[in-house]
Amino acid sequence: MLFRYKKAYLKKFDSFKPAEKELVISADRQIRHYYVARVSPYGLRIKKLYSDNSANIFEARVSDKIRIIWVHSGSLVSFAFLGSHDEAKRYIKSI
Repeated sequence: MLFRYKKAYLKKFDSFKPAEKELVISADRQIRHYYVARVSPYGLRIKKLYSDNSANIFEARVSDKIRIIWVHSGSLVSFAFLGSHDEAKRYIKSI
């Protein structure tokens, strides 16, 4: 499995406070573990938002204020979005 991060994701990560960064890093580890062990950690509340023949789009809840959205296509997992719940809604509507 190959994991990639979009520039907007990394830029948003850099803008977070250190405590928020730790939460995101922990969630990232759990998402990676999800693809290795196929066991979803309850705290992240991973949801499949959209699915078609070529890709699946997922959302995870890092905290009550932070969401991660990623795209799984074949053997590639691309972390596309990092932000608040409202920002995540707007991002999903834009794709």
